[in-house]
Amino acid sequence: MDLESSALALSLPPEYRTLIACVRGALHDRPLPVDMAEPQWPLLDRRAREQGVDIFLFPWLAAHYPDGFPQSSASPDSVAGAWRMRALTELQRSTLRQRQIADLAAGFSQAGLDLALLKGAWLAESIYAGPALRSMSDIDVLIRDGQRDASHAVMLKLGYTASKSTLHSRFAYDQLYRHPQHAYAVEMHWAFSSERETDSPDVDMAAIWRHAGPTRLYGHPCFALSPPDQLAHLVHHMLHHLFAVPLRAYLDVALLIRARGNTLPTEDIAAAGVRWQTGAAIPFVLRFTAELFDLPLPAAWQTDVPQIDAIWRDAALHALAHLPRGAERGAESTFLSYRHASLMGRTRLVLKRIFMPRAFLAQHYPCARVRVGMPWAWICRARDLYRTHHATLAALDTDDSPEQRRLDAAAVRTSLARHLRQTP
Repeated sequence: MDLESSALALSLPPEYRTLIACVRGALHDRPLPVDMAEPQWPLLDRRAREQGVDIFLFPWLAAHYPDGFPQSSASPDSVAGAWRMRALTELQRSTLRQRQIADLAAGFSQAGLDLALLKGAWLAESIYAGPALRSMSDIDVLIRDGQRDASHAVMLKLGYTASKSTLHSRFAYDQLYRHPQHAYAVEMHWAFSSERETDSPDVDMAAIWRHAGPTRLYGHPCFALSPPDQLAHLVHHMLHHLFAVPLRAYLDVALLIRARGNTLPTEDIAAAGVRWQTGAAIPFVLRFTAELFDLPLPAAWQTDVPQIDAIWRDAALHALAHLPRGAERGAESTFLSYRHASLMGRTRLVLKRIFMPRAFLAQHYPCARVRVGMPWAWICRARDLYRTHHATLAALDTDDSPEQRRLDAAAVRTSLARHLRQTP
């Protein structure tokens, strides 16, 4: 399928078409179409880094554009030279990451505890051509809910420290750990939603563990999610973040389709969707990914993966082209509610955000761990909210401000996520 003549091109901003064409080329190991102009390398570099696919693209670029991406002679100050240095750095980091993962697997195995790698950490080892091609900022792992304390003890024994104490908070589903000698933080999950996310249905963790299977990683026993659950988890992650996910998230799905698609019956995928409460999101993401990367879906899926309505395809493309920064994403839902609320409604919303339950405040303000410290925690909470968001709140009533445009993009993504969750 030619990207320029496909339905995708109708809504895709021009600067992203080249990037997607390059990822298509890398996936299919073919050059760009002969009638397509050579990429503007600085712009492609910027977009590829923004979308998390720059490392994946580098081997393909070096193979198909040897003049622009020479093996060793490019200046470190050039786009090609800087790109090459990032790829080499990621290769080194992936080796260190493998050692870190091996230590984790060994520590949990020796303690008799169950551990499963999630998302990028597992996909890099199982479906990418090389672990270094899947860049990531942290390592996600899954433990059993009833083994939280024992798993925490293992992490401490391995030399990690918890960034925040969320292990038994009903407003958390993971705890973040850092190690002074390892580059990657570890997010230890026992669930995928909490009381804080009222619009995110509970995932059936017991069923997910029943379908997980034993495997070995660097010689140590651990667990892996079933392939249908791996797919469902990737889609659940997109929903959880209201589609504020980069192109790399769809690349993960594309490689999983190519590696496992022919062995996944649609009824197993549907059952995984029920376990993860993803509504109609899995068929949507499968079809959208196939169109995005010109990837054929397995023949057995054709009747169960419906075509996409243009309005929702446009919404997903819009989301790719308008990714928020991490800090902006965290408060989007509140800002969307605030923008449309009356004065009284805005007051109630602000007060609700200040007077949070003690269990939530205690994660951020140690004084809230005792009841007498609650008034000071509320004061600190009000101060921090003001410092962080007062400029954004003031700009929400200004037409065509950057804040308004970011919220417009958030509204599109929120509509897409809600539509897919509510569609059976």
